[in-house]
Amino acid sequence: MQKEGLNYYMLISYTLKFLPQKEKVKVLRELQGYSERKKGKGYAHKGLVHKLNAEKLGSNVILVPIKNFAEIQNFFSENKLSTKIKEVWAK
Repeated sequence: MQKEGLNYYMLISYTLKFLPQKEKVKVLRELQGYSERKKGKGYAHKGLVHKLNAEKLGSNVILVPIKNFAEIQNFFSENKLSTKIKEVWAK
């Protein structure tokens, strides 16, 4: 969906405040990805933000294209994270 050269996005802010540390790390790794080194080799694991063509705008804030919103919403529901969602038109 486009409107005068603008694209439709969902701005999602979330909190990890009530999760134990182990769960916070798990959620952040799934969401943002991570890299590791094993036996001198580097491995990069891409997160959901990269896979869904979303953009991390700040701490606990992401901008998601509307076509990928359902998938990321399921992720937040499965991990029982509280979110605030706003509709946004942007270039």
